[in-house]
Amino acid sequence: MSIKGNLSLPELAAKYHIKNIYGAYLAFFTSKEGGLSDLRMVDDRISCYEFQLIKKGVAHIHTGGQQYELHEGDLLALTPYQSVSCYFPPDVQSDGLLVEQNFYESIVASCFDTDTTLFNLPTCSNCVYHLDEGRMEEFVMLLRQLRFAISRSHINKVNIIRSLMNVFLLTVSELPYEERLVTRDFKHKEDLLKLFFFLAKRNFKKEHQIQFYADKLSITTTYLSRVARELTGNSINHHLTKMIFEESCNLLRSTDMTIGEIADHLYFNDPSAFTNFFKLHSKTSPREYRKRHL
Repeated sequence: MSIKGNLSLPELAAKYHIKNIYGAYLAFFTSKEGGLSDLRMVDDRISCYEFQLIKKGVAHIHTGGQQYELHEGDLLALTPYQSVSCYFPPDVQSDGLLVEQNFYESIVASCFDTDTTLFNLPTCSNCVYHLDEGRMEEFVMLLRQLRFAISRSHINKVNIIRSLMNVFLLTVSELPYEERLVTRDFKHKEDLLKLFFFLAKRNFKKEHQIQFYADKLSITTTYLSRVARELTGNSINHHLTKMIFEESCNLLRSTDMTIGEIADHLYFNDPSAFTNFFKLHSKTSPREYRKRHL
């Protein structure tokens, strides 16, 4: 593939008549957008992240000296300016996202509260994910929700899109760890910490104690604590507390749940325990926080 220049997200949308676009930040497209099966078949280098979920057919790509064959249920994740040769036959059907680089990085910074190298985010050498049936259905639903959010006018459109992108990228980051959690294949301390964050993102609302996560990983609490401090500089309790506090703030800002309902949702013993926790970390009460942010 020859290189002629760079195509920004708005330029791509205009050139290939992509209808579902959110400013200069995000666009949803299908495999037949602009009459081409894949936007990487153009002679320009694309300056944004690209995700494509194969829904039907078999596609082929060549990147980084590797050949990949993509089948139904495979997710392709390409980085900005990644040189890729693609062959998508006419019968291939896929849904995809284009994500502007700065917007992508702001989402990553908001949903990963530690070193992002600990997570399985797309790279030039890590660009194809094989999904089982359940995961494919999950991504189909997420892409459908993003398309709907992009195409509709809504007073909270920005927050809705950012929240959906948070979920999308968190889900991508989880993909390789489910099987390894079952096999307990911990080759490095980094792998162990990745699996802790994978478990924590799914369970922090209910499970607030390190013992739960150590048991799931079949290690001692002492070793898990030591790994966390060594690699992040913070304790396991710090990471769990931060997740709970940030979720508390989100619920107070974006929902009409009562303080008692939020306390139940986050598995505090009672509303007063939640209120004391919130005051400790924000120096204000939940009601005062909500009033200030409404």
